[in-house]
Amino acid sequence: MNNNLIIRRLTELGALFLIGDGIMGLIKPRWHSLLWHFGPQLVRAATEELADHPNTARAVYLAEAVIGVALASRQTSEVEEG
Repeated sequence: MNNNLIIRRLTELGALFLIGDGIMGLIKPRWHSLLWHFGPQLVRAATEELADHPNTARAVYLAEAVIGVALASRQTSEVEEG
């Protein structure tokens, strides 16, 4: 398989994840943050902070979604639309 195709697919997958996760966090920031409350102490502390400060969490999740959209937009400009 073409290495460039694999990279494009992985980039698109990353963009999909960022957009979806960001939008889920915008809809329900506390619930979404606590959903990911597991793992190392640093990760648990970060999710607790986001859950305790929903407006800050929304800003983080909005930035995540914007990065995902920018990544997807950059990705699609390389491929001819059919």
